[in-house]
Amino acid sequence: MNRIIICTLVVAAVAFGLPIHADPPSAPATQLSPLMRMKLEKSKSILEGLTMEDYEKVASNARGMRLLSMEAGWNVLQTKEYASQSRDFRRSADLIAEAAQDKDINRATLGYVAMTVRCVECHSYMRKHRIELMSLQTE
Repeated sequence: MNRIIICTLVVAAVAFGLPIHADPPSAPATQLSPLMRMKLEKSKSILEGLTMEDYEKVASNARGMRLLSMEAGWNVLQTKEYASQSRDFRRSADLIAEAAQDKDINRATLGYVAMTVRCVECHSYMRKHRIELMSLQTE
């Protein structure tokens, strides 16, 4: 069971270009907004809960992620694509929470992978539309 989870996480990390080991960054780290810092911390807590099979930790942090996605600071772009990305993210967070309540570690893990994919895709989308975002912030 644990091998399946570990293999799934490693495959996801490799497939999406995430680092498997912690090398210090070569470039200076960018400042994260408080909202993104909270999202990162909750994401780490979900992963920790998955590895420890701490279902309450997984569920509570997944619910917290969903709540964060409803904050005004989350909705920085008003596009259909961004709205769709946010909906997909919330569905993934819901899947994680429901699977954790059912004590289904495999489904919760797959939900975590799906949520991670949503994050990576949305951040990529945001980088591509950074000019639009910057012009909205200066208005």
